[in-house]
Amino acid sequence: MQYLLEFSEADLDRPATEPEKMAETVRAMFDGETPVRTMDVAERLGRNYGTVKTHLHRAGKLGLLVQVPRKGWLVPANA
Repeated sequence: MQYLLEFSEADLDRPATEPEKMAETVRAMFDGETPVRTMDVAERLGRNYGTVKTHLHRAGKLGLLVQVPRKGWLVPANA
């Protein structure tokens, strides 16, 4: 196709979604070993625990974070 345009994520100037913001917060808090607890993220951002939990789970489904059950959140090895 002669007139086909292709775009990537880098071409789109869009604001970060809430799950992306939560994943970035976890990356900043992660010390390389200990999982980051949902409660700690909520306290750092000054937001409601339930809302933060929802966005963290969405980030997990998007592959931005890895959940360790009953422990917290980790940054994926490929990130």
